[in-house]
Amino acid sequence: MHLLTVVKMVHLIGLVMGFGGAVLLDLTIFKHGVLRPISKYTIHQAEMLSKVVSWGLTSLWCSGVALIVINLMDKPEYLTNQKLWAKIIIVVLLTLNGIFIHNRVLPYLKNQLGHRLFDNIESSDAVVLTFAGSISFVSWTTPFILGKASELNYVTPMWLILSVYLIAVLLAWIVMYTVMTSIAALQNFARKVATSTLEQSATWEDMAAPQALANVSMLTSADPQYGRIAIVQREPELMKQTG
Repeated sequence: MHLLTVVKMVHLIGLVMGFGGAVLLDLTIFKHGVLRPISKYTIHQAEMLSKVVSWGLTSLWCSGVALIVINLMDKPEYLTNQKLWAKIIIVVLLTLNGIFIHNRVLPYLKNQLGHRLFDNIESSDAVVLTFAGSISFVSWTTPFILGKASELNYVTPMWLILSVYLIAVLLAWIVMYTVMTSIAALQNFARKVATSTLEQSATWEDMAAPQALANVSMLTSADPQYGRIAIVQREPELMKQTG
């Protein structure tokens, strides 16, 4: 087996680890941090998957550098391929975004333990979280697509690839921000409705119990014997109302 083949396999494994780990991390946070309150399970899974993404990214860098060196031996013009430089810039952005997620997003996730990720969140924080998520998703997807699109080699300018990349990031952010804030708004509305319903129920119970006791008192004062019968007959109902 040629060295180039081995390095390509390592490169592919790193890409699968990074992209797969990032997708699973996003799904875990969405299911157990956005739809449901964040638990210790959510934090544990997020930390574990974050390590998988880091290993994949490290493997991607090491094998990528090795691929450049090996290809330069056979193709001195290899560095003139603008698609290569576009991939390098995207992976650099992916790395910086991964560092940001590790240092800022994961600690924020821990601070929200017991709450949903977007509960009572500031608009600026929601923008940052969703933007980091969109960069992660698009930046892992794009190198995979570019690696398979060999027809772009030496013919497609770097600025065109990066322009499409930035547009994809912007569209992904708009969709992600809209979906996440809409879910948070619906959750807040449902919580307010539930709280209002409980308060109204408690108010009606507080009003009903004194009125029932007053009715019994009136019957007792009107006819002592009838009043004793009324008290006995209404006792189960009073226990329900006051209980």
